[in-house]
Amino acid sequence: MSVANASKPNVSKVILERLKTLDDLPHFPDALVKLERSLSSNDNVQVEEMVQLIAQDPRLAAGLIGVVNTAKYTTGTQISDLSEAIMRVGINDVRVMAHAINYKSSFKSKPPFSEKLYLQHALLSAFVAQSLARSLHINVGEAFLCGLMHDIGIYLLAVEDREGYLKVIELAGEDVSKLIAAENQVFGTQHAMMSARLLQQWKFPQDVIMGVVHHHAPEKADGQFQAYAYLTYLSEQAVFRLGVANGVTDLSPEDREQPSEALFSALEYFGLALETFDELIQEAHEQAKNSGMAS
Repeated sequence: MSVANASKPNVSKVILERLKTLDDLPHFPDALVKLERSLSSNDNVQVEEMVQLIAQDPRLAAGLIGVVNTAKYTTGTQISDLSEAIMRVGINDVRVMAHAINYKSSFKSKPPFSEKLYLQHALLSAFVAQSLARSLHINVGEAFLCGLMHDIGIYLLAVEDREGYLKVIELAGEDVSKLIAAENQVFGTQHAMMSARLLQQWKFPQDVIMGVVHHHAPEKADGQFQAYAYLTYLSEQAVFRLGVANGVTDLSPEDREQPSEALFSALEYFGLALETFDELIQEAHEQAKNSGMAS
């Protein structure tokens, strides 16, 4: 199933084009594009090559050096050299750290909701998705991107029409289960579709695009993409269970008191017990805090 068939395609395309014209689309730097291409085509990327790629974007280089001096990686000695920072973090983590650093600083316009909560929710979702992927033997890098990017469409719709998105928030009543219907009513499209269309423009892996576009209804994804759709759904639900809303919606009081049937269905897909899920959530939360990427 293509992204074009997952919702109303023309509306989301028009919105993206308008935001692009207004220079309000989040930036995806050339250095990250080249890093993605290098890592996806070569299992033996050397530290020197990664240094050359990341050094092309001083913001990413400075951010990575900042991360390596946080509690998770520091040995008591401050690091200021990019190659040493990459060796300390490890090549496997450089990719996800670079994306997280870019995400935190890529928004130009302010949305009509808590940007701090929104970013915290996205980053925590990424770490949860990564933790779940390790346990479930799913590609960790792509899982991280699913968690990180799943709600970027909320930002796009809110920047497109601030008053319209305030209406969405009012209609949803802070209940995430009502968000898609509210967005469709106001915009004629919804944030998961907007997220996926932007990721298409950025040439993200198809697993990530389809995992994101179906994260509110993973059962509707094609079989080959269902694992990523369920994983993205679970990463979002996990962060809500940690008590971190996305700045727009949260779990309903009923779903917080008693996990929903949809959550149990997603856990059943992977054969996960709720207790195991909650343990993985807590571990991911600690990893995110120690990395300096989330509070």
